[in-house]
Amino acid sequence: MGTRSFADVPPTAATIALNAYIFGYGGHSLVTPHTALKQLWWTDERIEHKVTRSFVVSKLRGEERQFLDRPLAFGEGLTDDTYMEWILDRAKRLFLILTEIGVPDQIFGSIDDSWDDSDLPISLEDVKSLELAYNDDETLNHKFYNAQFVYLLREVQPGTHVDYGPKEHIPMEYVNTLPPAVSLQTWDRIHFPRKSEEIYMRRKYALAEKETGCSYYESFTKDVQAAKTLRHEHIADVWGSYTSEDAGYVLSDFVAEHTLNTFIDHRTPMQLMRIAAAERPSMLLEWLLCLADALASLHHRDTAHAAIGPTNIIIDHNNRIAFADVGTLRTFQRGKKQHKTETYDYAAPESQICQAPFVCTSPPSSSISAFSKLRKISSSGSSSSASSSSTNSSTRSNSMCAASPGSPITPPSPGRSNSFRTIVSAMSPSPGPRRSFSSMRNFSRHINESSCSMPSLPMSPTCITPVTILPLPVPLAYQTAHELPEPTPEMSDIYSLACIFLDIITFILRGKTTDFVRFRATRVQIGPPNRNKFRTDHSFHCNPDAIEAWISILKDDSKKAATDHPVFRGIPALLDLLRRMMMQNAQLRPTAQEARDRIQDILVDQCGVERLCCAGRDWSFAMPEVPSGASIRDSFSIRTGSIASPPGKLFASSSLRSEVSDGVGLVGRVESGGPEAAGGAARRESAGRRTSSWKKALSRAR
Repeated sequence: MGTRSFADVPPTAATIALNAYIFGYGGHSLVTPHTALKQLWWTDERIEHKVTRSFVVSKLRGEERQFLDRPLAFGEGLTDDTYMEWILDRAKRLFLILTEIGVPDQIFGSIDDSWDDSDLPISLEDVKSLELAYNDDETLNHKFYNAQFVYLLREVQPGTHVDYGPKEHIPMEYVNTLPPAVSLQTWDRIHFPRKSEEIYMRRKYALAEKETGCSYYESFTKDVQAAKTLRHEHIADVWGSYTSEDAGYVLSDFVAEHTLNTFIDHRTPMQLMRIAAAERPSMLLEWLLCLADALASLHHRDTAHAAIGPTNIIIDHNNRIAFADVGTLRTFQRGKKQHKTETYDYAAPESQICQAPFVCTSPPSSSISAFSKLRKISSSGSSSSASSSSTNSSTRSNSMCAASPGSPITPPSPGRSNSFRTIVSAMSPSPGPRRSFSSMRNFSRHINESSCSMPSLPMSPTCITPVTILPLPVPLAYQTAHELPEPTPEMSDIYSLACIFLDIITFILRGKTTDFVRFRATRVQIGPPNRNKFRTDHSFHCNPDAIEAWISILKDDSKKAATDHPVFRGIPALLDLLRRMMMQNAQLRPTAQEARDRIQDILVDQCGVERLCCAGRDWSFAMPEVPSGASIRDSFSIRTGSIASPPGKLFASSSLRSEVSDGVGLVGRVESGGPEAAGGAARRESAGRRTSSWKKALSRAR
């Protein structure tokens, strides 16, 4: 009795599913095991290997083979090519298609009419011109039309875009392994034929609105091209893109396993556990520099992010961190599922100030107390009613409302009004002219104390959905609206990034962030005061006093931890930098490049981190100078953000480093020459060349 090898055993549904799980091919096979485990794609390499002289001869009858070596009938002496040479050089796919539908002998007539592979795909109307049968055969024409897409495979190449036809086959295969993060399981993982080790993350976007039929094709292609120009190793890049039917697809070679939100919530993610416990704080602190460098590169290209949050930051299998996309590119925000309050929780306080013309309600609700401390009552522009209402109010203002000149002002009326007003969400880009970056760095504003209740939570950073404002209108003077500050979106990015950094440092010191979320929570009144209805607000900007207190707690924790590990010695300086980044007065925050440079100095000089992947990059740009006579104050806090003190230049050079300590250090200093400065520069330079031990450990683990 002969023996049979395992290969001779007919595959069963169980063995097919097992192989699909082991080798990572055909995730659909786990659902329908009877289908083929791996599709054989007709790639260029396979067609080149398949269509040879012997193959062509084998598909033709004896009398037809004699024509293969004859000169072309239509050449008329201009070429000495034969039919065989034409097939092997120009019509391999055409010959395979004719063979597939059972009429390989029609290759001679097709060549006489000058058809070749460059004419594929051929429309159904033009297929009749091939004259596949003596009498026109519609069934045979349809077979040719459908079969051509099996052999006509256009692969997506790096940096390219392909528009696939309705019947065209897309040479991709699914990878059945899914990321641990549930929020990422809607993003497919694919690989190309015969390249199973090269995995890409694929995201799908609808190109048409079902209700209205509005097409997003132009905006999709425009945003994809814009994303390619913003390339950075810590921004999930657009490796390639394509469209098929009514959907657009973006491929990225940054394959995420977690979002920052799920990474922290998991507490012990697999990729973190592969790193030695002593090396984990260094790795997590290095993330701060990576994200700051990515944001600096965006701002250097005059692009704001506008959607910085934990679910929009992703982490791959090798503990690399990156922004999932850029929030100002609206295509990437369409259809994204986010935590229902994340956009609001991580927003900068000025983004909750609405400057659109509308009528707001009273009394004010609690949110950004720091801005109320920055305001000064304007004696000339405020009415007595507005002044009295702001003076008598004991709660913090959640938002400031303004009316544009010429807009109708509804006089206050006793009782409830039946009219409703709508405003554009404060998170939307302002339609008005944008002020220059230099003009916003120093300012002095007089803002009226009139305020309104908090608007509804915005749905996304680029949401333009109208938000309903409750009745009981209160008019605002034109001068109040005119004097409201207009920080740039880049300044708001700095605040949101600081919130992310505070979460990461909390995770480093405490292993979780749930205590921090509860610590900063505050109750906010909803609607009129007589309804006695409240909600819990976990946003960073709502309770700056709690943020200040939490930073002090983390400082104490880091000083205790520094006795066991030297990397924690730099955390107090990092927390002081976060104070500046989270100042309620947006014009007093550092730029992304200044924050990046300061983080690099702290990690190298105080934390002793050996290697930084983003060290030494130059995103320099012309820094504005403080007009002569302007002044600032060295001491500051998140709560006050007050300004005043000796005149001087706030940003004298792109090589400035922020001098931050407990309560002092708003003014940057130019690094002076000398042995100490030279030693710090040498350490920073060498930090870009050495390999850190945690990365060595990761490479050994793999």
